[in-house]
Amino acid sequence: MLIKRIHIITIVLSVLSLFAVQSVDAATTFKTQKRYLYVQPGQTVFSIVKVLYPDKKEQWPEIIKNIVKKNPHAFKNGVAAEIKVGERLLLPSTKSTIKSSPKVVVYKGPEAVGQVVKVRGKTFAISPKNKKRDLDVGSEIFVGDRLFTGVTGFMRLHMIDDAKIDLRCNSEMLVEDYQLLRAGNRSVIYLLKGSLRKITGSIGKVAHDIYEMKTPMATVGVRGTDYAIRVLQSYGCDGSLDVNSEGMFVKVNAGGIDLKNNIGSVSLNQGDAAHLTGKDANPQSITVKSGVFGEAKLEEEESTSWWWWLLGIIVIAAAA
Repeated sequence: MLIKRIHIITIVLSVLSLFAVQSVDAATTFKTQKRYLYVQPGQTVFSIVKVLYPDKKEQWPEIIKNIVKKNPHAFKNGVAAEIKVGERLLLPSTKSTIKSSPKVVVYKGPEAVGQVVKVRGKTFAISPKNKKRDLDVGSEIFVGDRLFTGVTGFMRLHMIDDAKIDLRCNSEMLVEDYQLLRAGNRSVIYLLKGSLRKITGSIGKVAHDIYEMKTPMATVGVRGTDYAIRVLQSYGCDGSLDVNSEGMFVKVNAGGIDLKNNIGSVSLNQGDAAHLTGKDANPQSITVKSGVFGEAKLEEEESTSWWWWLLGIIVIAAAA
């Protein structure tokens, strides 16, 4: 008889505690830090949480974990699925259970990997989404950009690792990858055609860095260097010679490079120059004629040259 009364009292207390919890507006947090509930036959921790926290569905797993943690006596071996009938549960408030919402991060677009610091003639970029934009001094360069220079075009880029790239006339270059990472830096550029000079920055100076200057003929790896490439450009620009070749020319101004194609790999050091007729041809050592890898003349240089010419005529006329 006594056991029966205790059971009846337990049921009454459970109903009253459930009513007290449900009387609180489910859309708000509990006004007190503690609520109690006696587990009834057939109840699971999931069904309890579902009733008590109807508007916190995305937080139910976290709430269940918190209930198990706060009530080890009510679960066999600490397993949420093995709840004990008749045990009193201490229920957490949403304030003490739920973590604050993560800070909203506004996506501002990709980070620039370089910037145009000098420019001349027609220059533009096409993004990975095929959007074209003209380039000028101060324009930013991003991974995936395909850069173009016109017949008289020229641009100088300053990259995030302090590398410098001079992209000369009639050139097309793709920035495949450019990253500064703790686990290893990456610089992957593809010169589809044209000519450039690159002074490498920090990328390529550490053994685990990935550095590749790709061309249709071969790939260049570096060991901290200053080098020039000319590929698939059968005529010169900015005063350079008509080389009358659709192969690839490369010259090392400082440091060293590793030149690799379908035949194999060869190392070139300071002062070395080579010519490849194709991706399946061995590089041939050459003596570079003046102008093949010559510096592109910048606008400011060209704009002042005729003044010196005029001044010379005036001096000669005055002397006469």
